[in-house]
Amino acid sequence: MDKKDIRKRHDRVDSLLDDLRVSAALAEVRSMLGATGLSRYMQEAERIGETYRYMTHYMMEGMPDEGRAAQLSDITERLRSLSDRALRAAEAVDNPGYYYSTLRVGDYRRERLSDILGEYGNAVSELSLAEAAGNDASQQRRRCEELQRRLFDAVFTSLGDDREYSDLASYLTSGYADDTMAAVSIAALTLSLLFFYDRGKMNALLDVYEAGVSQRYSARALTGIVLAMTAHPARISADPRMTARLSLWNDDIMAYSRLRQVIRVIVGTRDTERIADKMKNEVLPELMKLRPEIVKSLRRGPADGDIGPAEFNPEWEELLEKSDLSKKMQELSEMQSDGGDLLMVTFSNLKNFPFFDSAANWFLPFDARHSELGLSDEMRTFIEGLASLGGMICDSDLYSLALAAARMPEAQRQMVASQMSAQMEQMGEELKSQTAKSSAPEFDNETLLFVRDLYRFFKLFRKREGFNDPFARPLVFTALPVIGDMMSDDDMLSLIGEFYFKRKFYDDSLPLLSALAESHGDDAALWEKIGFCHQHAGRLPEARDCYVKASLLKNPGPWLTNRLAYVNRRLGDYGEAARLYALALDMEPDNIRVMMNLGDVLMDSGDPAGALSHFYHANYLRADDLKIMRAIAWAELLNGDFAKSAGYYRRIIQAGATPGDHLNAGHAALLQGELKEAANHYRLSARESTADFELAFRADMPTLEGLGADPLILRLVLDNVLTAD
Repeated sequence: MDKKDIRKRHDRVDSLLDDLRVSAALAEVRSMLGATGLSRYMQEAERIGETYRYMTHYMMEGMPDEGRAAQLSDITERLRSLSDRALRAAEAVDNPGYYYSTLRVGDYRRERLSDILGEYGNAVSELSLAEAAGNDASQQRRRCEELQRRLFDAVFTSLGDDREYSDLASYLTSGYADDTMAAVSIAALTLSLLFFYDRGKMNALLDVYEAGVSQRYSARALTGIVLAMTAHPARISADPRMTARLSLWNDDIMAYSRLRQVIRVIVGTRDTERIADKMKNEVLPELMKLRPEIVKSLRRGPADGDIGPAEFNPEWEELLEKSDLSKKMQELSEMQSDGGDLLMVTFSNLKNFPFFDSAANWFLPFDARHSELGLSDEMRTFIEGLASLGGMICDSDLYSLALAAARMPEAQRQMVASQMSAQMEQMGEELKSQTAKSSAPEFDNETLLFVRDLYRFFKLFRKREGFNDPFARPLVFTALPVIGDMMSDDDMLSLIGEFYFKRKFYDDSLPLLSALAESHGDDAALWEKIGFCHQHAGRLPEARDCYVKASLLKNPGPWLTNRLAYVNRRLGDYGEAARLYALALDMEPDNIRVMMNLGDVLMDSGDPAGALSHFYHANYLRADDLKIMRAIAWAELLNGDFAKSAGYYRRIIQAGATPGDHLNAGHAALLQGELKEAANHYRLSARESTADFELAFRADMPTLEGLGADPLILRLVLDNVLTAD
């Protein structure tokens, strides 16, 4: 039985258990265990089968059993776990992914978590003694770092060792574990749960969170719990013991507040890619365009010798305003104030050091004494200062900075330290401003830092292929087991729905705003936003219905009236669209866009004469606008005043013609009987693309015939243009 067959059987087991065909699923599991050499688990499969037979026997005998549902859930979960184990064994043979490569090494070592924890405790004691005695402790430090990686790998790749996980959770909550071991263990539990669901690991995370040893542990454990729920909602929902445990949070105000923060931060990662794109595609290219001008201004130097060297050059501000860069920078600043991750772009190019080839190292709390850094005392002090800012820079970014600094020439290191030191005070003030808004600043900061480390890992880890990226899709928090109901209150729906809407994730915003409308059906602004989401997705009838609801709840302003006009026009109701655009124009008499839209709708409805009055009004307000002139020229053509149309096309062509302008100018000349002039314009129109010209000409022929053109002449002129040398 090859891997492909094992995968099919694994899927079949899930399908059978979903239909409660337990006996058939058990037969598949036995077959999978035998085929993958896991005969040592066959006895467990037999025990599951025996338990199931007894349960069904008593049921058929009519004997009451209040615990039957829980027992059945336990049976199905154990069978799914054995199926997972068989699939994992099949993949481990030759799968080159990081998880399976690490698993093969672990199987070779046959290490137990308890043994590694014992070794680590001894190594930490030896390190402390060496440092206290003033001896060289580099060897002991490297030993501790090696054990941290080994523990991460062991937790990451273990499966079904409930006793080991329970012992690990007890150790982490005992007060004896250090922050590094706890952070590494919680990260490993989280990543592992994204590969295979393991009830024991889920319980371990719950134990760590509920123990409340520290805000750091609680924040990271709860984040791992939420991410595990996104990966395995069905299995968690089907487990009565797990759902009962989670249900205890229902009346816990602190649990609600913390879940709200975790969900908000995870949802906020959706904006990271947009920020990165804005930086790469808008801000940085604009800066590169400005670079020559800035260099010129620097070369010219100050006009007045009394101006100090540190004074801002006003020419630079003028350059920024002209380039629209200041507006983009302001938008980025607002994103950062809302919690946006601007540092992802900065540090994404500093994740190629060999240090980051180990998954464990992405989740280490920053330690400036780490053996792979080799920092000078000055640089160590500087980076520790950055680390002290807490919620500003996550641990993996601090390691990136330290690794890069350790490889810089001394002069460059001093320059970077000097420049960043000047910004540290401002960053500290921003952090104070953010934490002042929080009732639990330490928990909130730890959540943000851990999620940012996770996000960077899943997006930048070089060996990430095969990982289940929880950030690759939106977090549907309302569908999470148990806590989804907790978090579906109006406040949370509004918070996340408005975030998505503001950031233009309209498909994600729509279900949340729609759920909110069920209890706030009289909120006109809410219906406007729901309508806008539908409009953005191309669902115009639904958009119109929502806009109409909003218009019944308040006196429509220009925005809503224009939106209603737009969707009616797109749906072909030109009369209603024209009425609405006229209302919008009454509200904003000098709004050129509304004038043009109204004129366009009248054109669509076959009223070029009515359209012209609005086009001319717009032309009066903006005389040199070629778009307005084109609208007038075409409307005059359709209105039968070919001479006026030709006159406008001459003005347009003098200002800079497109192939379409020459095509339409040719039509105006042809309708006046000026065939040579018409042919000349047509040839100019066809110069860029003969095929495009012919297609456009043939599309206009019915219109020209309706305006009085002879069909025979049209065809002969077209042939003349197409066959001309």
